[in-house]
Amino acid sequence: MNLGEVTNEMLLEEIQKRFLERDLIIADSKKMLKKLEDVNKRLTKSEENRSKFMSIIKNEFNNPIFSMISLSKSLLKSSSDEKVSFIGESLYEESLMLNFQIKNIITAAEIEAGTIPIESSKIDFLDILLQIKEELKYPLQHKKIDLQTKISSDDIIYLDREKLYLILLNLISNAVEFSPVDSKVIVEISEENNYIKLVVQDFGEGIDESDYENIFKRFHQAHSGMNRAHRGQGLGLSVVRDLVDLLDGEVHFESTLFKSTRFEITLAKSLKSDENLFGDDDFLFVSDSAGEEF
Repeated sequence: MNLGEVTNEMLLEEIQKRFLERDLIIADSKKMLKKLEDVNKRLTKSEENRSKFMSIIKNEFNNPIFSMISLSKSLLKSSSDEKVSFIGESLYEESLMLNFQIKNIITAAEIEAGTIPIESSKIDFLDILLQIKEELKYPLQHKKIDLQTKISSDDIIYLDREKLYLILLNLISNAVEFSPVDSKVIVEISEENNYIKLVVQDFGEGIDESDYENIFKRFHQAHSGMNRAHRGQGLGLSVVRDLVDLLDGEVHFESTLFKSTRFEITLAKSLKSDENLFGDDDFLFVSDSAGEEF
């Protein structure tokens, strides 16, 4: 067919056909858009339910555990009976360990769900380390570990305290776990330009090179030099890595088998100056934790 044979009727018919095809495409697109909107609503609802579920789980676990810790501590201090005191001490020790593991489990679940909040507050490193020392009181005593700490920070640091606490708790707990009896664990907190540097070092089993690539993976438990089994679900270092990422920091480690392991974390200092806090250039904060050891 040549152009001379194309009639107006044929052109109109072709135009109508194209319009019909366009209408079908538009109708299909609207259906697809409606499906996507429905899926998005379900996903949003699912995320809301997941967040609510995580909040309920945290409360349901934390409340009785805190009660167990408080009651067992009271039992330990108030009883003069040796057997009752021993039971109270054992219950207190296991309650602290359970509380620690549940914190890791809930934090890992929140990270996976993308529902973990970030809350900024003024950091007191001495207070955090004293809390960790109390939480790890029994492992430190059982293995006669000398926990040596040094804080060299005189700036006002604003970070997420709970996440910073859990990062340090996991690293120090790991260091104690893999240290031999009658040894030491060193914790150093210092400033370097616009960053805070956290260092945790032990002088224990070390990490085999075959575990280097997997050390921060979920549920991975590194084989020590002695292939000894250790407590925990293999969540600690993965939680550390994820929390450091969440705080826009970096984590590195170096290890020598049968000799030592050193973890170093670098975090940006999120500072609020005295001008920002009070609008008064003459008002000055001085941290009392600078160069502090305990």
